Amino acid sequence: LLYQFQGEHDGEFDWWTLEQGPEKWRVVVARRKEANPGRTITEYFETDHRRLDTIYDRFQGEFRAGEWEAAEADFREFRLGLKRHIKAEEEILFPRFEEKTGMVDAGPTFVMRMEHKDIQDYLDRVLEGAVAKDLAKTKDAAAQLTGILADHNMKEEHILYPESDSFLNESERSTVVKKAQAI
Repeated sequence: LLYQFQGEHDGEFDWWTLEQGPEKWRVVVARRKEANPGRTITEYFETDHRRLDTIYDRFQGEFRAGEWEAAEADFREFRLGLKRHIKAEEEILFPRFEEKTGMVDAGPTFVMRMEHKDIQDYLDRVLEGAVAKDLAKTKDAAAQLTGILADHNMKEEHILYPESDSFLNESERSTVVKKAQAI
């Protein structure tokens, strides 16, 4: 279905996986305000950041209110979304960036990969706290995650994504977005 949408409605929709089987599959397909098959790397990944921020904010309100079932469900959705986001960056965007810049063992993608490892560790810690309904553990791990994400996202949005847009042509940007949607 994704490939059909990409072929027939290029740039007209966002596609976000919420649950990835095997028993249940949930995907959001949303019409974009402005259809643009030539969308930028910055716009695509920042849109995902904002979407994930909304889910994470909802989770934080829920666990603080003691609504553990809703908090756990929202955190699982956030966690899956962020892991897919990281995978899209590491497997699709970063190799293109490194190919164009020659920066492999240093530079922004090297730093981002290190931070991704820390983020994934905090994702696991927050989930453990939420599953255990442990307010102190969840609150502490969530605070750590919030801190690292704020700094990490700022670097991506102000450095990595705009630089990628500057040296990838429209066709290359479109390919990155399409492949990222399929992750």
